Amino acid sequence: MKPIDRFAMDIARIRFLPPDPVSEELFYAEDSRKVKKDNTFPFRTKRYQAPADLRDKQIAIRFDRARPTRVVVYYKDERIGEATELDLVANAHLKRGKGGSR
Repeated sequence: MKPIDRFAMDIARIRFLPPDPVSEELFYAEDSRKVKKDNTFPFRTKRYQAPADLRDKQIAIRFDRARPTRVVVYYKDERIGEATELDLVANAHLKRGKGGSR
């Protein structure tokens, strides 16, 4: 029996994921990074801004190996959001206090 024929026999029992922008992240590659004091982290020769205040924390990033422009940040197995490529000019003008940004 051909594999496609066997698959077709059980098509009624197969449950497909509903369309969801986050579903594709299940198949992304994962790596870990340390977020620096300015809330950025390196990835493939670029610097990215974390989507939330994660300074001095170890994070997991997920990305599509074919299109590594979309980087998603996870902290303690919770999806935090998408990282943005660092704007060096805007980041240089941020005011930072002793306990973080003001």
